[in-house]
Amino acid sequence: MAELRGGALAPSGGKNTFALVATVKDEGPYLWEWVAYHRMIGFDNIIIFQNDSTDGTHQILAEMARHNLITYKYNRAPRGCHQVRAYTRATRQPGYLAADWVMALDLDEFLVIHAGDGTLSSLFKAMPEFDCACINWRKFGNSGYVAPQDGLLTETFTRCETGADMGVRVEAFKALFRRTAYERPGVHNPRALESGRDDLRVVNGSGLSPDAYITRNFQCSDPGLQRFAQVNHYIVRDASSFILKSAKGSAHQANRNIDHRYWRGRNKNGSEDLRLAAMAPRLKAAMQQMDQLTGGKLAALTEQARAHHRQEIDTVLTEDWAQKLYQRCVTDPSAQLPALTRTMPSGTITYLQDKRPKAPLPVAQADSDRPAYDGRVRRARV
Repeated sequence: MAELRGGALAPSGGKNTFALVATVKDEGPYLWEWVAYHRMIGFDNIIIFQNDSTDGTHQILAEMARHNLITYKYNRAPRGCHQVRAYTRATRQPGYLAADWVMALDLDEFLVIHAGDGTLSSLFKAMPEFDCACINWRKFGNSGYVAPQDGLLTETFTRCETGADMGVRVEAFKALFRRTAYERPGVHNPRALESGRDDLRVVNGSGLSPDAYITRNFQCSDPGLQRFAQVNHYIVRDASSFILKSAKGSAHQANRNIDHRYWRGRNKNGSEDLRLAAMAPRLKAAMQQMDQLTGGKLAALTEQARAHHRQEIDTVLTEDWAQKLYQRCVTDPSAQLPALTRTMPSGTITYLQDKRPKAPLPVAQADSDRPAYDGRVRRARV
């Protein structure tokens, strides 16, 4: 497992080096865990672009960059173009050019490796040779939670979609690719250096070649049931955070409706995956190392971002459309879970709907009186 040494990451072994690229907006509560985890599994260089955040994301990223934990760049682009712009800019960064392998992930996506000790080094020992690995999502639901929790995201949300039909069902993937074989990262597929190349070796997360699975644009099946790797996609988180996500809209698809239909189609709780939850003690230790490097600033800034998000949620939920969408989400059959308790190395977690007393939601204002939410409200279909 990679270790922190004086603020720099020691490579996880072997000659391969790895770069991870992300573009974010208002992800303050989640940055610390996400960066710590992906450093822990062996990404040597993490390059993060940010735009227009108001929740302390800039301050958190700047603090990490100050201690050489990441590379941080501000990203100006027209609305809906920030991801592609960031991926293009990433190719000029020293950390990108020094890498043998590259991956682009969002902050709600975690690469999970099922080989060896869960590091990239172990993945490359287990997989056949490739130029691009198309690693499927596994979508995680709200696990019964209706409000933000204080613990790790990867320890809190463990309910997910069942994977038994992955051999015939196509699912979106994220690509881990050889840097010199492709022009730049894409949202799902990397952009090829030359069109029509047929010499690139492509596999999926089970190491299978394309003739063994179905491919459809940025989706593929996996008859091997994610033997070596998957991407955990925490796409909805808890119900209240989902309402805030609906208000702010999609970073990549500016006109996408993040509404009840979106929730119902992605809030997958039919199975359980505890693999990242079981890594919580190691992950917390890695996070503590990072915080010590910053003199405790990382923990303090993250808590401020969490408080900011809670305040934003409270504000959004004063609006009629948000209350209606919230009620539809929490009463949807996908959100109704039986009690399920598991004892983990870090303690006992009970997966239930949040039963803590809540103040009643304010009386909704008429549509004509709806307050503008920081200029960014998108009225979702409820």
